Amino acid sequence: MSDASKGLSLYNTLTRTKDDFVPIDPLNVRMYVCGPTVYDFAHIGNARPVIVFDVLFRLLRHLYGESHVTYVRNITDVDDKINARALRDFGAEISSGRLSLNEAIRRVTERTADQYHKDVATLGCLEPTVEPRATEFVAPRTDGKADMITLIERLIAGGHAYVAAGEVLFDTASMPDYGQLSKRNLERAAGRRPRRRRRPQEEPRRLRAVETVLAGGARLGQPVGQGPAGLAHRVLGDVGRLSRRGLRHPWRRP
Repeated sequence: MSDASKGLSLYNTLTRTKDDFVPIDPLNVRMYVCGPTVYDFAHIGNARPVIVFDVLFRLLRHLYGESHVTYVRNITDVDDKINARALRDFGAEISSGRLSLNEAIRRVTERTADQYHKDVATLGCLEPTVEPRATEFVAPRTDGKADMITLIERLIAGGHAYVAAGEVLFDTASMPDYGQLSKRNLERAAGRRPRRRRRPQEEPRRLRAVETVLAGGARLGQPVGQGPAGLAHRVLGDVGRLSRRGLRHPWRRP
């Protein structure tokens, strides 16, 4: 057992074993957890990761010291479901011009995020160290820190993502070890034939069912939505992270 692990072992989804947790920097232990998409009130399933990672956060603080642990839990406040809820709740105001879609979206996200915080407090969970909103990290920032658009542009430039029918998709074929976490074969999971090369004159299409949308094309009158690609990098730096994504669903199809 490594001294840096302090006796803590965590289940490793990649190896399917319990491994000693050895932080990259024992004086700066960092944990990123994907938080709520605030289009509706939380349900009991949303409480599970909050409680699980609250326990881990407390344990890490106990082992490494409160001032040496950073817990980041983002709020996803850009999503098609949020747009739909804003149109449902404020459609008349939007149609009459009394309210813009962005203003309606802000009302939906502020209300549901506020209720989420009240629910989490009722559960007795600690607040995260940092709680960034996705909308604050979409476009390039004046502080020069990572943002979603720049990260996605880097993926495209490196041949790991491509534009198809108004969307940007991660090209799973460009990552040889993609699928190792789930231990599933890409072609079998997709239920598709192996990817063929697109002829230059063809319209770009989404060719793999398992490829992940990084940036969706905007529908008429709606803001363009990017995923929370830049939040962990922006707040924690360019490092690996503990994530709740592999906790129960290591294989997530879009």
